[in-house]
Amino acid sequence: MEELEKDKIERNEEMSEEVKGEGPPSELEQSEEVVEEKIETEVEQKKEPSLEEIVEELRKKLEEKEKEAKEYLDIAQRIKAEFDNYRKRTEKEKAEMISYGQEQVIIELLPVIDNFERALATEGDYNSLREGLELIYRQFKKVLDKFEVREIEAEGQMFDPYKHHALAQEEVEGKQPNEIIEVFQKGYYLKDKVIRPSLVKVAK
Repeated sequence: MEELEKDKIERNEEMSEEVKGEGPPSELEQSEEVVEEKIETEVEQKKEPSLEEIVEELRKKLEEKEKEAKEYLDIAQRIKAEFDNYRKRTEKEKAEMISYGQEQVIIELLPVIDNFERALATEGDYNSLREGLELIYRQFKKVLDKFEVREIEAEGQMFDPYKHHALAQEEVEGKQPNEIIEVFQKGYYLKDKVIRPSLVKVAK
């Protein structure tokens, strides 16, 4: 009898232990469940974009960079063009100033050449004077050659209003109309530019 009572008590205690194990969850267990749910929610929210979305995003960024690159290229080309124009303009102005300075000097020298030629054309017994004049004349000619100054061909040529000024006309047998038959004053080029036209007489 006592043994039966003892077995009954032991079974009741075991059942009590099982009931205790099936009780409500503790606070620690509850917090762990909340953390797990939060992590699952964040994972769902941070879902990786699709391949199409990635490609579209990259395409947009590429278009933006291409637009920026084009703008920078346009600016660079505009600056380069402006610099090239400025350089060419200054070089041209410098060359024109140099050429103009040379032209003015040469124009001043030409009457001297004219006078020397007239003096040398005069016949006389002044041999020493003539030799001196010839020497000076040759020196002036060298100066003109240095500056690329050359005479304009005139006598025997056809009249050209860009190179010759006609002061007189005359009928001459055997000469074509507008053929230059006499030169009153020589004309000159500075390089390829006419700086003084020839003064001439032409045939009718």
